[in-house]
Amino acid sequence: MDEDGTGSINYDEFLDKLRPEMTEDRTAVVLEAFAKLDESGDGMVTLEDVKGNYDASNHPKVVSGEMSEDDVLTRFLGRFEGNTKQDGEVTKEEFLEYYSGVSKSIDEDEYFVEMMKQAWKL
Repeated sequence: MDEDGTGSINYDEFLDKLRPEMTEDRTAVVLEAFAKLDESGDGMVTLEDVKGNYDASNHPKVVSGEMSEDDVLTRFLGRFEGNTKQDGEVTKEEFLEYYSGVSKSIDEDEYFVEMMKQAWKL
């Protein structure tokens, strides 16, 4: 189970071995969310894609002047990139990997699917 060779098992490694891969229903709803974000349809979610759907102007750090709207949206995208190179572009594989991790902590398919639908307004 010790995937990273540290001599101990962290929470993510434990869940990876304990839980199965995402089911077809889970994968389908994740791909639906990705398609919604990927406005250009090029298989990559970029800052421009996200700008079309999300307004960061009221984010507290934008309001305070600490960050620009682009900075907030780029940070948002970075969450889906995980441990990969953070380049401001999210591939379908990165998005699936992120939600695979989320999926492993949710037992019921119905709950996961509903959570995704609510979160992404699908």
